Amino acid sequence: MVSRCTYPLYLTACMLFLSIVGSVSAKTFKWQEVKISGRRYIPANSISEFYRFHKKSIEGNVIRFIYYDARGKTKLTMTARVGSQTLMMNTIKFILSYPVTKHKGHFVFSRLDLCKLIDPVLRPKSIVKGPVFDTVVIDPGHGGHDSGAACALGKESNFALNTANHLKRELQKRGYKVVMTRTSDRFITLGNRVKFANRYKNAIFISLHYNSGQSAASGIETFALSPQGSSSTYTGRRSSDYLNFEGNGNDGENIALSTAIHAGAIKSLPGTKDRGIKRARWNVLTGLKIPGTLYEGGFLSNSREARKIASESYRKQIAKALAEGIENYKEALIKKRRR
Repeated sequence: MVSRCTYPLYLTACMLFLSIVGSVSAKTFKWQEVKISGRRYIPANSISEFYRFHKKSIEGNVIRFIYYDARGKTKLTMTARVGSQTLMMNTIKFILSYPVTKHKGHFVFSRLDLCKLIDPVLRPKSIVKGPVFDTVVIDPGHGGHDSGAACALGKESNFALNTANHLKRELQKRGYKVVMTRTSDRFITLGNRVKFANRYKNAIFISLHYNSGQSAASGIETFALSPQGSSSTYTGRRSSDYLNFEGNGNDGENIALSTAIHAGAIKSLPGTKDRGIKRARWNVLTGLKIPGTLYEGGFLSNSREARKIASESYRKQIAKALAEGIENYKEALIKKRRR
């Protein structure tokens, strides 16, 4: 039952969806639920009814939920395909924990995805456990002998540190207290990065990285910690999927922050491929006591993207986009508290 989901969140950066859908009372709504191979699923009809979508259309294996504004213009679309873990909300890409499937002719979504992604995005509630954050912990990935990804134009560790310095200045201009896990090209273990971050209260954590892969791979992707019972995007299913990590205490904040960061970057960096908001159990996320996210700002293995990343002006653009995403996240939390 959605009413038992304990991690509601607003959505989103750039105010894409913020509170634009309604919902019926979670206490009185009678959810339909089916079990498939021991996993619980919610039919699309229940989702459409609960969130008061104005229209639900089906074309073959594609389902689309549509919400209109008062003038009849499309305000939000949510699109999914049977067999796929991709969920599109307007132009922002999310990766579900489990593929959408069909059961007796009906589209169904995993209950875990409903509680940990769809419900938080579409039905904002207060997610503030204490004071709204005033501190940002920036974690420039790699460092020292661990240079991370590399290309002819430079190393990930240096690009990440430079981006972090630009982000620090952007955030300080906005009045935030900013601390960094490293301020020079030195190696710090993942465990020590987490210990450093956990010293700060009323804070959020953002780990900055650049990617590597096949030469054609491109785009940005942002990671929130996988919820308990969910697989990770790149590793498939493991025994650790059913462990409850320290960082899972902030599941709602994690996905909200990740969405804010990601949507802000997509909006402010035109032409950037959206690889999606994804799930992972990275070590810098599992042990966090504060909300956190990991941002991958492009591929150094892609010659075109590497040239952009190597540009100081582009890294400044990234930093400004991330700062705006963080600001949008905070503004949403403040608005929710005032309600």
